[in-house]
Amino acid sequence: MFDLTGKVAIVTGSGKGIGKGIARCLIKAGAKVCLNCVSNRAIAEETLKEMQALGGEDCAILIQADVSDFEQAQNMVKETVAKWGKLDILVNNAALQKNMDFDEYPEEFYDLLINVNLGGYTNMMRACLPYLKETKGSITMISSVHGKRPTDFDPVYAITKGGMHMLMREAAIEFANYGVRVNMILPAGVKIEFKSGNPASFKGPERKLDIDNKMLFEKYPTYALGRTGLPDDSGYLCVYLASQEAEHITGAAIRADGGSMLK
Repeated sequence: MFDLTGKVAIVTGSGKGIGKGIARCLIKAGAKVCLNCVSNRAIAEETLKEMQALGGEDCAILIQADVSDFEQAQNMVKETVAKWGKLDILVNNAALQKNMDFDEYPEEFYDLLINVNLGGYTNMMRACLPYLKETKGSITMISSVHGKRPTDFDPVYAITKGGMHMLMREAAIEFANYGVRVNMILPAGVKIEFKSGNPASFKGPERKLDIDNKMLFEKYPTYALGRTGLPDDSGYLCVYLASQEAEHITGAAIRADGGSMLK
């Protein structure tokens, strides 16, 4: 694996799911990681224990913060730098998915997704940039294939993921002046503990309130490589994009989707 020994990272939304997998891979590569959650503190505490068992007590900290609030985002960054003295890597991962049609979306949910999925990414980039300039660090944004392909189950989620693409491109151009690289990963369906949102909004004959994670993944199109995604698929790619070996890559949107977009 690529060596990130001595690097310091923040991974938003890393108490579970894709973010947890990313944190695990960064720690296995030698990085120290600030884990982040906004809710489900108990689950995030278990994740912290897992990470410390993997990389030692000093390899990870957990900070509960709402990235849609700039002050909270900034305080998390400052606390991370106070702990380890610098910041090399930001992984913007925290996002929401409500699984509702346009005519189902209440205004407060629409605003929430925009504020978290786009506003949260912007807040973290603003808060981290002064420190990333010093280390010539990197930013990786976790988007989705649904930034390019309509969802048929959550148009507002897809809108935010599409907006992330332009955010990444604009940041890549500007931040290159400081030696800071900005890239994006596009997973398709990924097996995680559970997803928030409204699973009853998924279409099809299995539409019902008690739809579970297994059923959701059975709905995804056939993957050319024969399986749905795992959190570590994005995690290992994050390790590469944060490494010295990726020093000539910026502004790239890389699919980690098992070939689902080819179908």
